[in-house]
Amino acid sequence: MLKELRRDLKSLATETRAENSARYFKTGKGEYGEGDIFLGVTVPDTRKVANKYKDLEHKDLDLLANSKFHEERLCALLILNYKYTNAEVNEERKEIFDYWLSLVANYKVNNWDLIDTSAPVLGEILSRHIGYNAAFMHALAKSENLWERRAAIILTFPLIRMNKFGPTLALARDLFVDHHDLIHKATGWMLREVGNRDEETLTEFLNKYKHQMPRTMLRYAIEKYGPKQRAKFLER
Repeated sequence: MLKELRRDLKSLATETRAENSARYFKTGKGEYGEGDIFLGVTVPDTRKVANKYKDLEHKDLDLLANSKFHEERLCALLILNYKYTNAEVNEERKEIFDYWLSLVANYKVNNWDLIDTSAPVLGEILSRHIGYNAAFMHALAKSENLWERRAAIILTFPLIRMNKFGPTLALARDLFVDHHDLIHKATGWMLREVGNRDEETLTEFLNKYKHQMPRTMLRYAIEKYGPKQRAKFLER
């Protein structure tokens, strides 16, 4: 089945798209996606292939998740999402979550689109099934691994959807001192999602911490406010 999956992905690839993706995802020397290789397959097409092969056995899924090709790793994560939705017991869900974390730790989930595709889904394992471990998540947010830090804040997305904002706000405070723009953007995005559900909570948080937040994080967090409110938040 793995051979057929790879054949299907390759049949949908174009050289032009591969070149454009390599530039877009910053694969040049010294950039955050340095060395990544693209087949040149669109995300919608990759999703179709993942759906077709969602029953892929774990040994083949592991080979796919460790592929040198970005779209093959994305396909593996999409299949892992499907496996979570079909899991029937918490032990199985925890195995899925721990396996995903190992991929992040070993730089197989190593770009923002791969994190953003998987963390909001697999974060439900924490929020709904095995429980949120604050100490572990704060440690993840302070990791030297860029992708673990981005995963930490986005894993709280399911909690935001449940109107539980405390973990997101606590991790955001950890990430005020983070040096990377991709973390500022992700944190601002999650703060904005808090505001989409409870504007008063976000406003109170921003009024208290706006002077400590990186500029990009603040700009992302205030996107849904009106022009006058945004200007007031951006005053230094």
